[in-house]
Amino acid sequence: MPNHFSSTETYDNYMGRWSARFAPLFLDFAGVSDGERALDVGCGTGALSRALALAVPRSEIVGVDPSEPFIAYARAHGADSRIKFEVGNALELSFSDAAFGQSLSLFVFMLIPDGEKAAGEMRRVTRPAGTVAVCTWDSGDGGMELVSTLCDEAVKLDPAVEELRADRSMKYNHRGQLTELFEAIGLENIEETGIEFGMEFSSFDDYWLPYLGGVGPVGAYIQDLSPEDRDALREALRKRHLGKKEDGPFSLRKRAWSVKGTVPS
Repeated sequence: MPNHFSSTETYDNYMGRWSARFAPLFLDFAGVSDGERALDVGCGTGALSRALALAVPRSEIVGVDPSEPFIAYARAHGADSRIKFEVGNALELSFSDAAFGQSLSLFVFMLIPDGEKAAGEMRRVTRPAGTVAVCTWDSGDGGMELVSTLCDEAVKLDPAVEELRADRSMKYNHRGQLTELFEAIGLENIEETGIEFGMEFSSFDDYWLPYLGGVGPVGAYIQDLSPEDRDALREALRKRHLGKKEDGPFSLRKRAWSVKGTVPS
């Protein structure tokens, strides 16, 4: 698939703040234990690893990601000495069996080409009775207000945008799919839930400008529009979110599917 996540700064401005907002909610659900060595698979720019450092102050944390620029950015923005960031592949983790007490992954499994292999690797490196937890965005109706509202307005200008709304490159983004994945790799005590949360935008530009960096399928779509079509979409969204107001704060909501399970003893 095209790489829409190559720029660290634009990624962090667009998706990083959603990850940082959700990470503590995900960790509450996962039930991480202080003092246990923790692995963050697909750590990106480091949002989950930094949240882990706050949640488990006695734990060593390792974040891995295949992107060298993301790892460099995470290292530069992760001041806690307990966090170690490494370039690594989720499909072939470089760690020994049972090296961690808990292995987690935040908003990555939608994009991994072989989710079962990656989940199996997370199980392998987690000790018996240890926790494995994964979350993905919900692509069902109403699951991602950030995307659905944009697509609602974009499709009025171009009916072909329906293909963007039904992005078939995403995986494990509907209820039950993560549970099936964890069952397939033999985890126990599996629990799945949908967690909904909001993001506040201080102004319309606070919402709109991160799209212009071309991050993700939606950002790439906006970047490829003609200036006239981009302006038309911008004004339609301004009216959608602000009504008759010239500018001001507003909020949007997203839902994420989160699953946890334990490695058999």
